[in-house]
Amino acid sequence: MPPINATRLALITALGTMSDETADPLEQFIGLIDALRPANANNAVLATARFTMLCELIEADERLRVAFRRRLLALFPGRKQVSFFADSGILPNTGFFSELWRRIVQRVFPAITDTSYLKDCVNLIFHRRDDYLWLESVPTELKLRFWQSLGLAVADSGDESSMIESLAQMLDAGDILAIRIGAMGLEPELVRLYPRIDDHDSPFLALAAEAQQFSAGYRKYLAGGESPNDDERQLHVLIDQCRDVILRIRSRAASVGTSLTLTYLLRRLVQSLARLELLIAILATRHESVGMELDDRGDYKSITLWVEFLGQVIHGEGLRQGIRSHISRTIGLLALRVTDNASRAGEHYIAANREEYFWMLRSAMYAGCLVAFMALLKLYSSQATLPPLGYALAYSMNYSFGFMLIHVMHWTLATKQPAMTASTIAGVISEIRGRMKDVEKLATLIVDVLRSQFAAIAGNVLIAIPTAMALSFAIGKLTGQPIMSAEKATQSLHELSPIDSLALFHAGIAGVCLFLGGLISGYYDNLAAYERIRERIEHAKWLRALLGEAHLKKFATYLDDNLGALAGNFFLGIMLAMVGTIGYLTGLPIDVRHVTLSSANFGLAMAALDFSVDPIVIAKSLVGIALIGFLNLAVSFSLALWVALRARGVGFGQSGTLLSILFNRLINDGRQFFWPARNL
Repeated sequence: MPPINATRLALITALGTMSDETADPLEQFIGLIDALRPANANNAVLATARFTMLCELIEADERLRVAFRRRLLALFPGRKQVSFFADSGILPNTGFFSELWRRIVQRVFPAITDTSYLKDCVNLIFHRRDDYLWLESVPTELKLRFWQSLGLAVADSGDESSMIESLAQMLDAGDILAIRIGAMGLEPELVRLYPRIDDHDSPFLALAAEAQQFSAGYRKYLAGGESPNDDERQLHVLIDQCRDVILRIRSRAASVGTSLTLTYLLRRLVQSLARLELLIAILATRHESVGMELDDRGDYKSITLWVEFLGQVIHGEGLRQGIRSHISRTIGLLALRVTDNASRAGEHYIAANREEYFWMLRSAMYAGCLVAFMALLKLYSSQATLPPLGYALAYSMNYSFGFMLIHVMHWTLATKQPAMTASTIAGVISEIRGRMKDVEKLATLIVDVLRSQFAAIAGNVLIAIPTAMALSFAIGKLTGQPIMSAEKATQSLHELSPIDSLALFHAGIAGVCLFLGGLISGYYDNLAAYERIRERIEHAKWLRALLGEAHLKKFATYLDDNLGALAGNFFLGIMLAMVGTIGYLTGLPIDVRHVTLSSANFGLAMAALDFSVDPIVIAKSLVGIALIGFLNLAVSFSLALWVALRARGVGFGQSGTLLSILFNRLINDGRQFFWPARNL
């Protein structure tokens, strides 16, 4: 932390320049904020200390306070203020990708600022992207103290005329915002999800008309007319109605899908409504009484609103320059819809009673049997003479169509569960409000998930290994030679060792692929709903002629319900196959290890070696399979849960309580983590 005397001297020097009324006030305030700004924007203690010092210096010297107030008000006259009130901190109408490209270009070639615009002047004063961090850390009471100490309520006639000019431009900004809101309210993306807003009683159109009436009445008030109180109250009612429509659209989007365009549009619409509401509140304080009116807390109401407005502007402009913030905020809302779709799918992967548990076990066994055949087919593909990309294509189609067949047959692949069930758990976390029964409910859900996962893994592995062994033994008997060479079999067992190979690292890569497969599944479920896949298929004349009316409807319904799962499995197969090829082509030590496929490879190798294998090698391989399964699940689950929580914008501060509950259940009745109770 810099010496306090040096900071005080820098602030005194910057404030001392305020007495020079011939200087540019913009440069004066740039120097002041540079002296006030802490080197580390996250240092809240230093920011508060410096802001307190600024207040004390202004309060201690009347001449300094008057000079500061005059230079502050000198920033406004002659500058265009409409964009400052209407655009600062609000997304432009260019769209997600255009705005992303603008930010990228601006990082390389900074935008040219025009000091005739107040918006650009504020951006020059707070020129660091993280300025909003230290400003937000300053207590609100201290900010109110600062503005009150300036004595704006006792401004002279020259200052009053400057304020009237700013109010007029604020009215223009309100008109512009209202017109934009009315236009955005009729965007096809919104009308499609909520057709009623296309009617003449649309609250967005009514808001635009009412804002024009309020603006006209307020201008008459500034010229000496009556206060427009009634118009102001009606505007707030319409703003609330617009927000209600947005909530309905978002709720509708959760069931019929969303898009990047719609997500971006809703963000911009919400920002514009909030800005219009704040401007109306600021304007309203001017006609409540002469001068400034004290609210119930003893603070100046207009100052409180002004502090809130400046905070929004500086925060929004800081984030508006960030590339990561733009991506995370917009994609995060889209990810919420994607993970919601995954959450609904995840409910099918949770066995809460014995009937569901045994169904899970049986379906996993069927899948394990099929995976053994997939491992055999991959082995034969590897023995063919193909170019590297030929191997990748063969492996991809083997995995993709195998995984898709598992889904079509309603079987269960253990590693598909985490990416789906994590979203379900995140949904429960987002509903928790600190009540113990909610944490108990979450603990029960986690136990159900762990038990279901155990059943799926057990079913996959316990069948995949003997099935692969039987296939290897049978083919060896029929052909008179092992299904693979001793060297190849030994290498297969070596690749499962957690000590002698990169099996665990490769298992983590497979976990990432499984997580991405879950996201892809949710994305395509969202796409199927948003693009109305079922209706479009049913209206395809060539498909109707090919399949007939009855079969077409069944096909359309099935694809609408299962497009996400089919796409997720298809791309998962491609990812698992391509990683090894990429590693081979680039020379990087990357590959994948999937627990069920690894189990099948273990069975093939053991039978090929006629079970004449060192027990230590067998032990290493079995431990490797167990750890591969753990990492497959842990990585995919952790990533999926993180994305789902971020998408919902929630955290979980009761992890200690949850872990305590789970530990007590494990000690008192550990069997429930692996076997369902009779009364479930």
